[in-house]
Amino acid sequence: MDIKRIIGCFELDDSQTTMEYGTYYKALMDVPFSSSKRNVRVWLPEEYDFNDSNKCYPVIYFSDGQNLVNKYLTAFGDWGLDKVAHSFYLDKKKSFIAVGIDSPKEDQTREEELSPYATDRGGVKKPLADIFVSFIVSDLKPIIDKEFYTLTDKANTAIAGSSMGGLMAFYGGAKYNDTFGFSLDFSPAFLLYTKKRWKEILDSLNLMMKLDSKFYFFVGGKGFERKFIKSTFYTFEYMKEIGFDSDHIKIEHNKKLIHHEDSWNMYLYDAINFWLK
Repeated sequence: MDIKRIIGCFELDDSQTTMEYGTYYKALMDVPFSSSKRNVRVWLPEEYDFNDSNKCYPVIYFSDGQNLVNKYLTAFGDWGLDKVAHSFYLDKKKSFIAVGIDSPKEDQTREEELSPYATDRGGVKKPLADIFVSFIVSDLKPIIDKEFYTLTDKANTAIAGSSMGGLMAFYGGAKYNDTFGFSLDFSPAFLLYTKKRWKEILDSLNLMMKLDSKFYFFVGGKGFERKFIKSTFYTFEYMKEIGFDSDHIKIEHNKKLIHHEDSWNMYLYDAINFWLK
């Protein structure tokens, strides 16, 4: 099977990589939450057949797209998503497409882009996460669905992220629940808000949430990661109280793990399985 070099506005990325499975495409796009263009990256599983339009795939959208499959693109490490997806396919005979939007290196800019509200304990005064998620829903998803073989319904569309990206993904899954049926929230940065303010935010999102959506939380417990535990468990318990059952919400806590891509890699398989089971 020949691999296409160009798919719509996306070009095959065959630069040096630590990726072992699948193919990788990228396109430099204008985005409404930044004055600078941003790389959007698409990872296709190895069994993706460019000649078989009858075989379509679920899609999961990530922030920090540079951190998904290639250590050469990031100073922190990558999720090893291609390797997790390969194992998942061997075990479950199910695959998915991953789409990642690159995030800026500057912490302040990244916090603004991925915060849905001005923060109490951070320096975010101009939150842009709603514009970020709206871009995925209104602009990016239609492009992906046009150019690739995708399953377009809610159950097969997910949003994901870690840390600030986990905060964004939770917000996106809660508010834009007609589009996203699954939200992967690893070490979400709920701690940027006081408990009182976060309760107010959850109460406002409660009016929009649908109990048929799925949410998966992970939090570690070592070093800096300890700060994320209370707010993550508080959110999990809040959602249970408003009616989410064990088929639609799950949390994993590993006290030995730090705030890092290697930790999130360890729970990615379980999160994907919770989504696609």
